[in-house]
Amino acid sequence: MGLFDSFKKKEEKKEITPGMPEEERQKVLAERDRPEGKYDEACSACGGKGTDKKWMGQYWHKKCLRASRRAAKGMV
Repeated sequence: MGLFDSFKKKEEKKEITPGMPEEERQKVLAERDRPEGKYDEACSACGGKGTDKKWMGQYWHKKCLRASRRAAKGMV
């Protein structure tokens, strides 16, 4: 959660309704299964999908990157 993330417009998520055509229903289901992050790579720290940042040639979640940087500061 960055400083300016709250200013970005959030997309409305579509819901499945009973009278919805099958093609639209499949699109909605595919969107739900997609990871939330920017990249479809595994995180270097936790191994989860949907990473947000690329730093030093590796993909990271924002939360994992902050934690790793704080831990590295203590080592120096």
